[in-house]
This record gives sequence, structure tokens and C-alpha cells, in this order.
Amino acid sequence: MHASLCRALVVVALAALAAGCGRSASELARLHDEAQVALRRGRLTEAVALAERGASRAETAGDAVRAWEFRLLGADAHAALLELPAAMAVLEAPVPAEPAFARVRAQQQLMLAAAAVTKGDLKRGGALVDEVLPLTTGYPDLAIQAGLLQAQVLYRTGRAAAADAALASLRTLAAQQDDAWWQALVLNTSGMGLVTRSRFDEALSYFQQVMALATMEGTTVHAAATNNAAMALSRLGQFEQALPLHQRAVAFQQTARRQDYIQAVGELGSTHFLRGEVELGMAAWKDALRIASEAQLADEAGLWARNLAGAAAQNGNWDEAERYNAEASRWRPDATGSRRAYALLTTAQIAGGRGRRDEARRIYGEALAAAADVPAVQWTAHDGLARVAAAEGRPAEAAREFELALTTLERTRSSVLTTDNRISFTSRLIAFYRAYVDFLLTEGQFERALEVADSSRGRVLAERQGVSSSGPRVTAASLRQLARRTGTTLVFYWLGPQGSWAWTVSAGGIATTPLPPGPQIEGWVTAHQAAIQNAMADPLAGAGTPGDALYAQVVAPVVRSVPRGGSIVIVPDGALHRLNFETLPVPGAPKHYWIEDVVVQMAPSLSMLRAAVRSTGTAVRSAGTGVRSAGTGVRSAGTSVRSAGTSVPATTPRSLLLIGNPTPRAPEFPALSYAAAEMDAVTKHFPGGAVTTVAGADATPDGFRGSHPENFSVIHFTSHAVANVEAPLDSAVILSGPDRAFKLYARDVASLPLTADLVTVSACRSAGERAYAGEGLVGFAWAFLRAGSSRVVAGLWDVDDRSTAALMDTTYAGIAAGRPPAVALREAKLALMKAGFPRPYYWAPFQMFSVAI
Repeated sequence: MHASLCRALVVVALAALAAGCGRSASELARLHDEAQVALRRGRLTEAVALAERGASRAETAGDAVRAWEFRLLGADAHAALLELPAAMAVLEAPVPAEPAFARVRAQQQLMLAAAAVTKGDLKRGGALVDEVLPLTTGYPDLAIQAGLLQAQVLYRTGRAAAADAALASLRTLAAQQDDAWWQALVLNTSGMGLVTRSRFDEALSYFQQVMALATMEGTTVHAAATNNAAMALSRLGQFEQALPLHQRAVAFQQTARRQDYIQAVGELGSTHFLRGEVELGMAAWKDALRIASEAQLADEAGLWARNLAGAAAQNGNWDEAERYNAEASRWRPDATGSRRAYALLTTAQIAGGRGRRDEARRIYGEALAAAADVPAVQWTAHDGLARVAAAEGRPAEAAREFELALTTLERTRSSVLTTDNRISFTSRLIAFYRAYVDFLLTEGQFERALEVADSSRGRVLAERQGVSSSGPRVTAASLRQLARRTGTTLVFYWLGPQGSWAWTVSAGGIATTPLPPGPQIEGWVTAHQAAIQNAMADPLAGAGTPGDALYAQVVAPVVRSVPRGGSIVIVPDGALHRLNFETLPVPGAPKHYWIEDVVVQMAPSLSMLRAAVRSTGTAVRSAGTGVRSAGTGVRSAGTSVRSAGTSVPATTPRSLLLIGNPTPRAPEFPALSYAAAEMDAVTKHFPGGAVTTVAGADATPDGFRGSHPENFSVIHFTSHAVANVEAPLDSAVILSGPDRAFKLYARDVASLPLTADLVTVSACRSAGERAYAGEGLVGFAWAFLRAGSSRVVAGLWDVDDRSTAALMDTTYAGIAAGRPPAVALREAKLALMKAGFPRPYYWAPFQMFSVAI
């Protein structure tokens, strides 16, 4: 109640009525707070009821300003329910012109601007925002709302730099407010601004900041940030992390803000689609399109219609694609910036599918011009132009466009900040590499195809190994030279859905061999590995086994000319990452394992081997962050390293960091019966005073880091390990320490600057259990290579404690005697086979992963 009204009352009752005035104002304030809390928490029907009650009481109390505040709050709730007529009735009603209503007028105009933007009328919405901004002076909350709406309009009209500048100021203003709500809104919008430019990794950090605000949990902005975080993770290929966040957002928004619910459903569909679950994705998009159409939300309806058009085009259903594309154009005829560019991409794709190639070429060019700063549009358009040129029989132009697409892709991948997301993002980009490699193979450019294929491998590892992060990083000529000077045969596998290929690089040249389709090879690998790991079978005992098929169809045609005892380095692909090639049965008299014929090492890429060989006496180190899954291998200084193709004699390892035999954590991680014996056996192969041992209760993650592992030439772990399939960087070696602090994570390992020549992780499944296209099997082997190790010994499956101790003892004895690590490991396996452990389950889990030959 205004003071002027109180003064007009009878003097006799002044004190009592003033007290009543205060109670009334206090009650209205409390009611307004309750309605605002209900609105922020998505209890919209309750917010409407509270707003109506508050407006009525304010009118009764003669507080016209407060009554208007309640009406606007109710209009906000109606708009959130997509009950737009009810909302507009309030927003278009005249507000009194008195100075006391200045804030109300500003808020009403601001809400009108928001309604225009929601309907897709950016021109009117932007004009209204420009008009209202001067009116928000003195009202920080309105200033923040107006600034956020202005930034949204700027982003959607292609003026990202201006939007970024506005948001930078808003973040400062929001931080000064007591209410975390405004900070959350600004952070969320900042993230979405980065999303418009495909900078998903940077955007994710903003969304995660909102999700970390404890007071915001259970609010609509927290749910929106959760959905946006899921969307960013999905675009980065982190589908397993994205899906539960999407589902949480959908569940919350189902009874909250309807527009946010549409977005949550639609983005869940996008994640399903990107994950390869096309039907689930399209079903969600159709649901989002239906709700948006019913509410006449042009932007939302146009977005999901365009997605459906693109999905139909991808499936070759051109009629359906054109129908949805036309519907999208009806909803968004005036789309600009990146939105127009995406619309053009779909139109061009349909034209190309219909055989109208001139039209497709022209429209792809328009898309490039419309979104010069949107990498996703750029690489997609260049990829489309490449396919058009290839279809028209213009291979030189197609190759040029493929190169432009890949250059953009690699530039984008390099800008992704965290290793986790670089790995998954790279796995999404592999489709573009496959399209280019398939084109080159069709054109008979086999050596160029190998160069491009290898450039897709080990991209994240390469950054710390001194290898170029963009463009093909190796030439066919240099590979031939490498094979000739080292006496090593290099084998590169490339698995595809319709057919696979292998390249064999030897002193005699480069041979290209067609192989069976990837799914068939995967079936053989799965069956062979299951027989070894689960049934502890002997692959030599039967005939016509999956192992026989793998050798006959995948190995024998590729390595016909390798001499007995020769050295082979394999760059695997797909399911072959899970295969220990040494266990494959070789026909003959007698039938035997392939390990008896050759020395096998695994490598992330051929170009990285070339880099290691060209170093000056020591392996090139990969100093980055990385992923690790249960256990990595040990690397020893003084192993045989080749510089510029010349063998450097092995020397006795200089220094050993030995960590393990931690305090048991029963029942999950019991004591390792042979851990102490293994550590003693390894120690005796090093010079006196050259060993640092961290064992028992001291063998903690902090104990490992505090021992300065970067100073050791060999690092050896003896412990349990756990592999995390969904998040490989969260795989861990189990050490001592308190709860929540006894795991050494792969991500921690990968961030270390190591200089070891050999790292061994004597633990179960330490190589990892999930392979990413482009990066390979991500686990501790990958993490230690990423950290700078030259060689890593790591396990593919659960290991036997007793046989592992014997294997490590013999391996280090061989290294101490001057054997190269790969040779020493092979000889130790052969010795174990003869010492009562003939089955591969016991001798074959550990493999050598190397970037130095």
C-alpha cells in the first residue's frame, strides 16, 4: 500500500492502519516470492494460481503496482505453458504512465520482446530489446534479462562477436547479485553462444558450472543446462554420458516449461540419431515437431522439420526429405546465418540425391558463404561438393574438396579442449576419412589412400609425439624407407562395413590387400577371444575355428613374405584392437601359434613410428593428457631404439620406479599372492641403487606422483586395475589410500610429462576395453603413450597372478641381457608356454604397444 493512501486515512486510526499496511505489503511480498519460486521450479500451474491470488489481493489492498507485477508473473507462467493468448492478454494491456510503474512498463516490453523471439520474429524482438535496454537502468535483474535476450538475437542473426561482448559484461553484473539464478542464466546463455559455433567442449564447461550450483538444482535453468550439457556431450561423441542427462531433463521439463520440453525431447532425438539409433531419433523429432507446430513455435518447428528432412535424405528417402524440407521452409522462411546455412545443406543434399548436381553444387556454395565461421557447415559442404565431383567423374576436384573438408575437421578437432572429448569427437569424424579413403581406393590411388587413412589415426597421441596435427603426416615413400632400414614389416588395417583393406609395407614396397567386411571380422574376433578368455580353450586343438578363419582371411594374405623370426608392427582397426594376433593358429606340421613365427608390436599409427625412428637416440615422447583403462605397460630405458633407421644397442636399464602390492581392499580387491615375488624378481634385474620402490600402504596415487615418475627410464606397476568402458579415462589402477583417493586414473597418468622408455602395468585389462575410431584402444597403454612413454606393456584381459609373475621375471631378464623389449616379452611368453602354461589365457594377455621401433 502506498504511503499516500495511508496518509489519506482518518488520523484516529493511523497507527493501526499503518500496521495493517505493513502486514499487507509483507504478505504480498511473501506471496510474490512463493509464485516466483514455483515459476523457477517449473510448477507452472501453481505459479499461475499464486499470481492470480496475489493480483487479486494487491488490488484489494490498493497496491496497483504490485498487482501488475503479479499479472506479469502469471503471464510468464502462461507463456511457459505455451498458453500464449492468456499471456498476450496481459502483455498487450496498457500500463499506467505514472513514474511508479516504470519498472512494470520495462518488464512488460521485455516480455513482449521475448515472446517475439520465441515465435521466431527476431526483427521485432531485437527492436523491442533495443528500446527496453535504456529503461532497465537501476534494475539489475531486468538489465540481465534484456542483455541475455539481446545476446540471443545477436547470435541468431550471425553477430557472435557483439553477443560475446555483451555476455562478458553480463557475467560481471550477474556475479554481483545475491541471487544465483541470474548467474545461472548468464552461464547457460554463454554456453549456447559457443554451441552456435560448434565449440561444444568450451560450451560444456559453462553448462557444468550451472549444474554445479547447488541452489539451482530442481529449477528450470538447471534442467535447461543439463539438457544443453547432454547436447554438447552428444556432439562430442560422449553418448553414454549424454543419454542419462537427456532423460533427466526430459523428465523434469515434461511438467515444466513446454518450450524447454520440446527442446529436451528434440535433443534426445539428436543423440539417438548420432548414436546410430535412427528410428528412435526420428520418433523423438516427430514428437518435438508436433508439439511445436501445435503451439505455433516457428523456430522450434522449423528446426525439427529440418532435422527430419536431413535424416530422410541420409536414408535416401527423397520424397520424405523434400516434404519435411518444405515444411521447415514454411516455418522458417527468413532464416539467416547458420540456420540458413543448415537449411541450404539439406536442400543441396536432396538435390544431389535427386541427380540435380549443378543445383547441389550451387547450393553447397551458398551454404559455405552463409556460414563462413561455422566449422560443421564448412566441412559438410566441402564433403558434399566432393561427392558431387566424384559422381561427375572429376576426381581432382573431388580430392581437393575432400582435403578442404578434412582440413576444417582437423582444425575443429584441435580446438576441442579436453582429451576425453577430443577422442570421442575424432571417432565421429572418422566417417569423413572413410569417405575420402573409399574414394581414393575406387580411383586406384592405393598409396595415397594409406597416407590419408593413417592421418586419421592417433590424432590426440600425435600432438604430444611431435607429429603434425593436420593433414597427412606420412608419405608412402618414407614408410618404405622405414621398413627397409629397420627390417620391420608394417601392417595397417582399415575395416569397413562392405569390405576391408590392409596395407603391407616392407623392404620390397607397399602391397594393398582386400579383406572381408568388418562385421565378419568382428564376429571371428569376438568368438576367438571368448574361447581364450572364458573357456581357456586351446586354439590348436580344433579345426575350422574362428582363430583359423582370422589367420587365413586376415593375416596370411597380408604377411606372406615375412621371414620366420621377423619383426611386425601392426596398426589395427575396429575389433582387431581386441585381438592378440600372437594367439592365431598357423596351419602346418605341426600347427602352431603365430608368436612362434614373428615378433609382434602394436602401434597407434604409422606416422608416429616414423617420428620415433627419426628421433636422436631416444623415443619421441608424447606429453599430453590421455585416457587410461586398468593398467599400462612399463617402459625401460636402455631398450633397443632406432635413430634414422640405425639400431642403437640396448644397455642395462638405468632406473626403475616400482610401485604396487598395495593394501588389500577386500572383497573387491583382495591381496595379490604373487605381487611381492613379482616385485622382487623385477628388482634383481636392475643395478644396485637404481630402483625406487613404493609399496604397501605407501603405494598411493600421491605416492606415485610424488616419486617423480618423469625421472625414471622404467616404470612398473603390480596391482589390480579396473577398466571403465563408458568413460575410459576413468579407468584406474587400484593402489593404497583412503576411500575416494586410492585410484590412479588414466586421465591423471596421461597428463604427466614422462620420459620412460618402457612402462609395464602388470594388471588385468590394463590396455583398455573400448576402441575409438581414430585413437584405437583407449586405456592405460594409450595413457602412458600419451604421457610420453615410448613403449607400454599392458593386458587385454584378466591375468593370472602366478603366471604373470613368472612372465615379468623372464621379460626383464631378457631386457637386462640386451634384448629389445618386444623380443624379450616374446621370448618370455614362449618360455612360459614350455613351463606348464601352454594355453594363451596365461601367456597372451600382455601386448607391447609402441611408438618406437
